[in-house]
Amino acid sequence: MKKILIAVFAVLVTAAWVLPAMAVDTTFYGTYRVRLFSTNNAADYNSSGDTKLYSGTGSTVTTTAGANPTDNNSWIDQRFRLMVESKASDNLRGFVQLQIGNFTGGNGSHIWGTTASATNMEIYVRQAYLSFNAGPVRIKAGRSLFGDAPDGGGSFKPSDDNQYWGLLDGGLIVVAQVDGFLLATQKNLDPVNLAFGYVKLSEASSTSTTTGASDKDNTLYVMQALVIPSDTLTAGGYFLYDRDRTTIVQSSTVKSTNSTGQNSPWWLGGGAVAKLDPISLKVHAAYKGGKYEKGCQPGSCGIAATGTATDLKYSAYALDADVSAKVGPATVGFAAGMGSGDKSTQDTKSKAFSGVAPAYGVQLGARPAIFFDGGDVSNGGATLNTTYSNGIGTSASGSTQSTLGNITFAETEKKNTTSATNTNTWESKLGYEIHLTAVYKLYKALAIVGQAAWFLPGEGIRTYKSTAGNNASGSLASDDAVSEYYAKIQYDF
Repeated sequence: MKKILIAVFAVLVTAAWVLPAMAVDTTFYGTYRVRLFSTNNAADYNSSGDTKLYSGTGSTVTTTAGANPTDNNSWIDQRFRLMVESKASDNLRGFVQLQIGNFTGGNGSHIWGTTASATNMEIYVRQAYLSFNAGPVRIKAGRSLFGDAPDGGGSFKPSDDNQYWGLLDGGLIVVAQVDGFLLATQKNLDPVNLAFGYVKLSEASSTSTTTGASDKDNTLYVMQALVIPSDTLTAGGYFLYDRDRTTIVQSSTVKSTNSTGQNSPWWLGGGAVAKLDPISLKVHAAYKGGKYEKGCQPGSCGIAATGTATDLKYSAYALDADVSAKVGPATVGFAAGMGSGDKSTQDTKSKAFSGVAPAYGVQLGARPAIFFDGGDVSNGGATLNTTYSNGIGTSASGSTQSTLGNITFAETEKKNTTSATNTNTWESKLGYEIHLTAVYKLYKALAIVGQAAWFLPGEGIRTYKSTAGNNASGSLASDDAVSEYYAKIQYDF
C-alpha cells in the first residue's frame, strides 16, 4: 500500500517540476433540467383501489376494499449542474462539477411540495480532479465518475481528454462516483490503450478511531486494454479485483473460528461498441470469481447450526446485447441479457452474478423505462414492487434490479432452494414492457422530452409457490398494468 502511494506521489512531483509556466483557459458550461413524473399501480399492480393479496393457503386471495386508492404518485424535481474546466494545455487540466438538487434520490431539490433544510439545499461537489500527462501516461487524480453509463448533463463523460476511462461492462460491474487514481497510456500506442485504476470505494480510517479500522477499507484495482481501430468500433477486455475489508467481523480480542474475513471478488470480462450507421450495437460478457472468507456461517450454505464457517466461493457469469437503429425520426431498439443465477443457497458456491456498484438499468438509458429503474434513473421514476420476484428485489436470491443476477429477460430460474426442507418455485414470465419516447429540440440548447410507458407484470414477478403448493403469503394477486408518464425540459449551456 505505502509503496503504491509513494510511487504515485513521485509521479505527481515530477510532473509539477517539468511542466513550464503557461496561460490557463477557464471554461464554464453545464445543464439545467426540470422533470415531471406520474406513476400508477407500481406498488400493488391493481388499478381498482382494492388490495388483493394471496393468503398463503393455496391460491386463496384476500381482498381489502379501498385500501390503496389508485396507487398513484406524482412529483416534480429539478437539477442544476455546473462544470468548471481549467485548461492550461492539452497536457494539463482541472475539472470541477457542482450540483444542486436531485442528488439524494427522488425530489432531491425540495423545491415543490416539501420542506427545505440546510442539508438538501447544499451545493454538492460531484466531480473534482486533475488530469495531466506524465510522459507516455495520462493521469487523472481525484473524484470522477467511472463506468459505461450515458446519463446526460456531462455526467460520466464531460469533455475529457479523448480518453475512455470507463469500462465496457454495460453497467454490470461498476458505475459509480470514485475517489482515486486512473492512469492510461497515450496516443503513441494507438490503436491500443492500456489503463490502470487504483480506487478507494470506502476509507474507514477517515471516519473512525476504532482499533484496526484503518485497514477496513474497500479498495478496487482495475486493469483494462482497449482497442479503438476506428471511430466506429471500440472493443476491449478488463480485470477488476475488489479488496473489501469492510465486511470483516471478529471478536474484540481474538478472531474466532466463525468470524467473517475479507471479501475478495474479481471480474474478468470484455465488450464492444460498434456504430454501424444506422445501427448501433453493444455486447458485453463477464465472469465473476473469487471468494468471501468465512462467508458461509453456521446455519447458512447448508452448514448445520453447530458447524464451522467456511469460505463462500463465487462462480457466475453475465452477458447482454443492446442494438438500436434510426428509422426516420425515431430510434428503435432491443435489449437482451442473462445472468447465471443461483438455484440453491444450500451450498458454498454462489452463482448469482453481482457487481461492485452495478447500474444495469442506467446503462440501458431510456429503455426499459420501468423494469430496471429502481425509482430514479435518467429517464424513469416508477419503483416496482419486486418483493416476491426471483432474482430481483428482496427475494431469496438476493440480487437487485441494478444487475442481471438471476434474471434473463425471457424467464427467471424456475426453482430456488431457500432451505434444506423447502423449494420455492417461480413462474418463468416476469412481464412485458412497452414505452414511447419523443424528443423535440425547441432551441439548439433546449430539449423537451416526453415518455409514456406501461409494464404488464407476469406471475413470476408477483408471487411464488412453496413446496406445499401455496402462493407466498402477502404476495400480489393482481396483474393490472403499471403506467408511467414522464416529461423533461433540459437546457444545456
